[in-house]
Amino acid sequence: MARLPGKVVAAYWTRWNAGIRLTQVPQAYNVLYLFAAGRSGDVGGIGWGMNGISADIRTVRTRGQRVLLSAGGAGQGIIFSSREVSQRFVDSVVRINTELGGTTASPMIDGVDFNTFEAEATPNTAEYLWMFAELKRRFGQDFSITSPPSPSKAEDKAMIREALSKDLMAYAGPQFYDGPGLADPAYIIKTTRDWVQNVAGGDASKIVVGFGMESMPNYSSIQQILTAWKAIEEEFPTIRGAFLWQHKTDSDRGWAFANQLAPLVLNNGSPEQTVPSALPPVPPRRRRLSFPAP
Repeated sequence: MARLPGKVVAAYWTRWNAGIRLTQVPQAYNVLYLFAAGRSGDVGGIGWGMNGISADIRTVRTRGQRVLLSAGGAGQGIIFSSREVSQRFVDSVVRINTELGGTTASPMIDGVDFNTFEAEATPNTAEYLWMFAELKRRFGQDFSITSPPSPSKAEDKAMIREALSKDLMAYAGPQFYDGPGLADPAYIIKTTRDWVQNVAGGDASKIVVGFGMESMPNYSSIQQILTAWKAIEEEFPTIRGAFLWQHKTDSDRGWAFANQLAPLVLNNGSPEQTVPSALPPVPPRRRRLSFPAP
């Protein structure tokens, strides 16, 4: 298992858009979130069940992309009210990894993305910190913990501030979409500044900026995304990266996020440099030799 990249371009691969296979997501996305493992069984338990993508996970990981299991999501918040509930969650992650063909010594996933504290599920800080540490104990210290919190909820900030200060999370990714004003570049810039300074303790490498690119209100256009990103990176050159919700929205736009934003993120603002393409390199064609007629 490898740590997550120093510069991150991530996308949520949503199971309801599986017609675009994991292997078809451009390699410019160096982190892929499997969305999502939802509630299953007793409180705290989660399930994935889509084990047919194991071969695709192996392929993308072989070519350098990291794969995180995203747990929760809209309507799937979990209230971790006790250690029993938290233990059930950790055991579920271990089980899902096994079902995908991995072991704790050689996992099929590189970490867990906690999307479990929705509006109705205020995070229990003590239990979240325990789960983060326990997952690292089970899988190893390079097992990565991330989260896409609301950019404005004080309770989310407080939990993440403590987790980041204890190096239990790789990064947090406040999500700027699906809410009033969240597509406004000025708001994205201002709020990202607050997260860097007041949640990450001034360490911009612990923050990834989350964008949405749907054709509906409160979602950004690619131009709004580029405007916000350029200003953020100019102010915070060490900002960790950006993610997109969700992969199909980029496919529908000719992979605009992968082609236009990823070079800026991965090459520190130098779009002229190249980023990996959507598929592994095509082997060169053999040159046909010709011989003179006798």
